[in-house]
Amino acid sequence: MSRDTGKALGGPAIALVGIGAIIDIILFYFMFKFADEENLFMVLLTAALIGIIALGIAKGLVSLSRRNYGK
Repeated sequence: MSRDTGKALGGPAIALVGIGAIIDIILFYFMFKFADEENLFMVLLTAALIGIIALGIAKGLVSLSRRNYGK
């Protein structure tokens, strides 16, 4: 049985990726702002938050895909 990627990446997935992208853009802005201020701790903290949000988006996409395919 072939999988249709367009079905799996429908409305909820697009919304999840869009919201995550907006949050990541904001965090990247603050990360570069903290780098200009030479605040290493905040740069590392925002980089960790970007990674956590990326993992959350990936888990959300996997969850949506599994729900759509019934696995």
